[in-house]
Amino acid sequence: MNQQKFNLENFKKLKKGDKDSFDLLYEEYYLILYRTALLILGNKEDAEDVLQDSFISIYKNIINLKEFNKLRPWIFSILKNSCYTRYKNRKREFPDEFILEKADSKLISSGEDEFVLNNEVESALLKLNPKEREVLVLFYYDDFSIEEIAKILKTFKGTVKSRLFRARKNLKKEIMKVDQDFGEKESIYE
Repeated sequence: MNQQKFNLENFKKLKKGDKDSFDLLYEEYYLILYRTALLILGNKEDAEDVLQDSFISIYKNIINLKEFNKLRPWIFSILKNSCYTRYKNRKREFPDEFILEKADSKLISSGEDEFVLNNEVESALLKLNPKEREVLVLFYYDDFSIEEIAKILKTFKGTVKSRLFRARKNLKKEIMKVDQDFGEKESIYE
């Protein structure tokens, strides 16, 4: 795996169609985009499909992006739109029990991004509505600021703050339900 970071020079080359620059962008963003799609959609196959669609869209539309410093939010906007499209299509195709299908309980990658999803939090997260789940994932898993999330979602900072507040509240309720479902005596919030 190439250790070089995608930079302004690579951005300019990519806008001219350079495939090596695209490979570098792919290597840098694959894992974080996959994790985000998996957390939003809750399904490994859908996350992989959305990722492929997103990278195709990135490659085709990078020419339209003017500023390098807007690359990361722009990429996540593309992923968000692909996730929404997939979620809407899946909702029409499958009953609700498939929509809330759990992601793999352990997702392991190499390097700094190695992580394991907690089953309890994961189960609760997948029960939230997509907008709440999305804002939590972008804020806590992808480390975007409120302002960056507002740009990605094309909404106001106040809207992001209120969604985040509601999402935290609803996640806490869902975790407590999961605790009760598993017969645990104490919630992680007590």
